Amino acid sequence: MRESEALPVITTESLILLGRGGGQACKLGSIVAELADGYNSVIVLENLKNVRENAKKGREFNKRLLLWSYRRIQFTVEYKALENGLEAVYVNPGKTSSRCPRCSSKLVEASYRVLKCRKCGYTGDRDVIACINLFTKYSRCGVPGSP
Repeated sequence: MRESEALPVITTESLILLGRGGGQACKLGSIVAELADGYNSVIVLENLKNVRENAKKGREFNKRLLLWSYRRIQFTVEYKALENGLEAVYVNPGKTSSRCPRCSSKLVEASYRVLKCRKCGYTGDRDVIACINLFTKYSRCGVPGSP
């Protein structure tokens, strides 16, 4: 972490999030921090702060979204990173799972969770594609990252 950056504030809400079934999130945070530390890496996370506000997909989607524990997981990953002296950065996730990591063309669904590029033929799992594109976005910002 750079000296000019302020440390995140641990709020009562954050501690409550950890207390409510946060055991799995804490384990995940520890695993991610341990892997990042082992590879001397920066942890790149999706900036999902406005995901609820931007989600206008209907009642059923919103019900499922309420059950999603993304805030808890991101908080624990960031907390464990700071605890281990690692840097966690947030990247705009826009189009990371809909653009080809090779040629930046729009991807189409090939099968369940698998996307394919019509232009170059690249095929992959949508979460893996999103991870590759998040790393690419992070790297293009001029911030050095570990490969």
